[in-house]
Amino acid sequence: MGRVLRIWSFIERADWRILRWCEGHWGRSPAFDAAMMAAALYTPFVMLALIAIAASGWAEPARSEAPVWAAAASVGAAVIVRAAHEPISRAARRPRPFEVEPMQALVAHEPGDSFPSNHAAGGFALAVGGWHLGDVAYVLLALAIWLSVARIYCGLHYPSDVVAGAASGAVVGYACSSLQWAYRESLPQAMAGLGAKGL
Repeated sequence: MGRVLRIWSFIERADWRILRWCEGHWGRSPAFDAAMMAAALYTPFVMLALIAIAASGWAEPARSEAPVWAAAASVGAAVIVRAAHEPISRAARRPRPFEVEPMQALVAHEPGDSFPSNHAAGGFALAVGGWHLGDVAYVLLALAIWLSVARIYCGLHYPSDVVAGAASGAVVGYACSSLQWAYRESLPQAMAGLGAKGL
């Protein structure tokens, strides 16, 4: 138990060291602050729009159901990880940084459970879950990373909240992506087998 407390104490010190560094840079570049605020608020909508465009097959000349399956895995992963976080957040009941210290977050936000970060989890679930969307998957991953960093920079989450959320989102995203890929690959074989039997 003592070792766990020492590890947690180290994590909290690291969290606050990073947050204080971010706070110390607020206002130095209004343009950068605005970009990070926009990323913290609107990146999930941009990611969903990109997934919808990729699923429509707009970027591929040949019609294929693969993007639709990948998009379904991506969005499904985000929904699953969000639901899975509910009991964890309620059990942890970790206040947000601006509730603990006299700091004003760059983005207005209601008080609430900080751990784990649902934005980071959702971003990585969308990115990893949609890994079979083609080149857009790399854009989604970059956006997920930017979103996660922005949530820390704006003072909305501790870094450990974001790391935990990103990890859980990536795991669920990978599971959903792998399952949809395995199912989509096995379905034609199953259909061919039924056809061979005259069913």
